[in-house]
Amino acid sequence: MKPVELFFGSFLAISILSGCASVPQSVQTGGGETVQSLSTGPVLPDVELTPELLNDLFVAEVALQRAQYSTAVAYYARLAKQTQDPRLVERATRIAVFAREYQVALEMGKLLIKLDPTNVGASQILTTLLLKAGDYDAALESLERVVQQSPEDEAARQLMMMRLLGREQDRDGALKVMQRFVERHPDDNAGLYAYAQLALRAGKLDQAEQAVDDLLQKKPDWPQAVILRTGVMQASNRELAALEYMGQVVGRNGKDMELRIAYGRMLVGVDRPEEALEQFRKVLKANPENNDILFAAGLVALRIDQIDEARGYFLNLNDRAVRLDETGFNLGRIEEINENYSRAISWYSTVSRGEYYLNAQIRSALLYAREGDVDAARAHLHTAQARSPGQKLRLFLAEGEILRDVGHFDEAMAVYDHALKDMPENTELLYARAMVAEKLGRIDLLERDLLSVLEREPDHVDALNSLGYTLADRTDRLDEAYSYIKRAMELRPESFYIMDSMGWVLYRQGKLDEALVYLRKAMQASPDSEVAAHLGEVLWVKGDKDAARDIWHKALQQSPESSALLDTIKRLEQ
Repeated sequence: MKPVELFFGSFLAISILSGCASVPQSVQTGGGETVQSLSTGPVLPDVELTPELLNDLFVAEVALQRAQYSTAVAYYARLAKQTQDPRLVERATRIAVFAREYQVALEMGKLLIKLDPTNVGASQILTTLLLKAGDYDAALESLERVVQQSPEDEAARQLMMMRLLGREQDRDGALKVMQRFVERHPDDNAGLYAYAQLALRAGKLDQAEQAVDDLLQKKPDWPQAVILRTGVMQASNRELAALEYMGQVVGRNGKDMELRIAYGRMLVGVDRPEEALEQFRKVLKANPENNDILFAAGLVALRIDQIDEARGYFLNLNDRAVRLDETGFNLGRIEEINENYSRAISWYSTVSRGEYYLNAQIRSALLYAREGDVDAARAHLHTAQARSPGQKLRLFLAEGEILRDVGHFDEAMAVYDHALKDMPENTELLYARAMVAEKLGRIDLLERDLLSVLEREPDHVDALNSLGYTLADRTDRLDEAYSYIKRAMELRPESFYIMDSMGWVLYRQGKLDEALVYLRKAMQASPDSEVAAHLGEVLWVKGDKDAARDIWHKALQQSPESSALLDTIKRLEQ
């Protein structure tokens, strides 16, 4: 008979040692953490390879290859206990964790530690398994063993403890274990920091703040502790106090770029982009090679219309071949803002993947259309690669919008009809087709599509408003129109265009004074040309023609080509 040591040179043994394609060599504990291969070369037992053992190994491996994990776990666990071979115990542990059979994994993990007490990976995975089992005392002892085996470096130990306990679903259990560890080791800053983080994750904000304050007593203005403290304050709805605190620390420690970066990001989060950009500038002056801050500074500069500065940041990144898709897209935006459309399209063409890809293709198509080449715009959209149904929908909507904006309503209708064959219940497509139907005078189709939208989304504000306004403007079903607009206004009372619709339906009902109230509110909220046309018409009908002309004149100065204004004036002045 051959010992197991010799058997592991066979084909099947090679697959056991190297791992099959179905199970990774690292282990995910179920809390999302990864522990690398556990075996570190312990002394191997002298076990004979019997036909029975060989058969069990074969069955276990075939079951694993066929994703029959329960069978594989059962066979490997039996083999592990029978042979006491650490490699088989390791494999049984790893497969049991992969299959989420945590009780078996725990049994195997304990056996592996018994066979190889110095195995760091085994200690780590055993800690998480004991925590899952609710055995907090044993989990603490296992954590102690891990810490003893870990590097002396404080940051590395801190990271290790958070990786070990930080993603477990039993947050309260993880916190209990860490609290007991801290009580045993009150001078362990890495442990105290990990405890504060776990308390924050578990929503124990008072405990988290106390722990981080204890840290700051020992290590004043320690950047990681300062950042953690601001996180606790933000979680306690003390956003402004957190910002003030961070600003004070940065004022004392202006050379600490980690703190300045955190402060800048906090300023972005509270919508103070000018101050955030100033922080990022200081970081880049000290460390011009920081690509992440270079990108953040570009975004903030672009947001506050510092166009040339933003271009410089993004070009710098592009020259370094860093984040090429993101920088290409933002450089395209900059050229579009400056109305350099051909350059914008050129930059957008460099975006080949990722979340910016489809936006870049759609922006390019819209620019082709803006330059008057609708055929090129459509061709560009047709060549864009839709990688999901959602992206396919966006391409349909973009093509329809381009055609609608240039007045090609029949072609837009054809695009929406084609799209709805693939997505017959999509409310965005139904609503878009309804808007084109209105332009073509097909009120029956508009009503049918908008009612279909409302059947699926009863609180679709735009559908309620559009249906109500169209019925008020094009039919005598005024009470029905009023009910739709009233519902839209209940859902979005500050919307100027819904105020305009309400004013228009009241006007059509002959309630001129009530109509003026809503139309004047709408005009005050937004001096829109269509609102001006409606307000002027009501004033005209009430006999105040000078006021009506004054409103129309001012509106025409802003929108000289408004068909709503021009048609209203022509109709009433005759």
